[in-house]
Amino acid sequence: MNATDPEPRFEIRNRKGAQPPVPPEDPPVDEPQDEVVQEETDSAPPEETPKVAAEPRPGRSGLWVWGVCAVAIVAVVLAFFSWRSADNDPDRARADLRDTAVIQGTEAVETMNSIDYRDVASGVAAWQDVSTGVLHDQLVAMTPEDQQLLADQKKIATGRVVQAALSDLTDRTATLLVAVEVTVRGEDVTAQPTVKRNRFAADLVLVKGTWKLENLAQVAVGT
Repeated sequence: MNATDPEPRFEIRNRKGAQPPVPPEDPPVDEPQDEVVQEETDSAPPEETPKVAAEPRPGRSGLWVWGVCAVAIVAVVLAFFSWRSADNDPDRARADLRDTAVIQGTEAVETMNSIDYRDVASGVAAWQDVSTGVLHDQLVAMTPEDQQLLADQKKIATGRVVQAALSDLTDRTATLLVAVEVTVRGEDVTAQPTVKRNRFAADLVLVKGTWKLENLAQVAVGT
């Protein structure tokens, strides 16, 4: 060997303790993502369908209130038509006319049978107010002397109709038969009054919506 030759290299291998070479590990293989997605899909809870809020329904109390209102409206309508029908009923109109004639005629007869000697002028004015036609003209024509004669009698007369009935009735005239009690007191208020009973036929005339006396004639008892 030449001095210049490189020193030989010896490779000493221990065959007994030598381990077989470990093969390189295979790189990890990515599992298919489809399976993972599928598992996640299978494990996820099913998506709930959004619920549409139901419209609130009226309760029983609401229906009851509406029912009561409907019944009340129907009752009012029926009452209105009933009233209108009755208001246009000729029989009812005649009945009202008759009742008014009896009431106002009775008041007129009582007024004509009442006088207070302490205030004759007011009594005569009341007579004039409930009369019409010839009777009214006669009362208006009373002179102060005539009124004085009434005052000189010192009487207080109060008339009261105890019975009244119509014997005739038209749209403008009526005849009223009445039984009248006239209580007469004198100047002495402590004295026992006198009661006179008379029957009259009163002829009534409708003047501007008011029944007034046109004539007052005495009727004999038993007629």
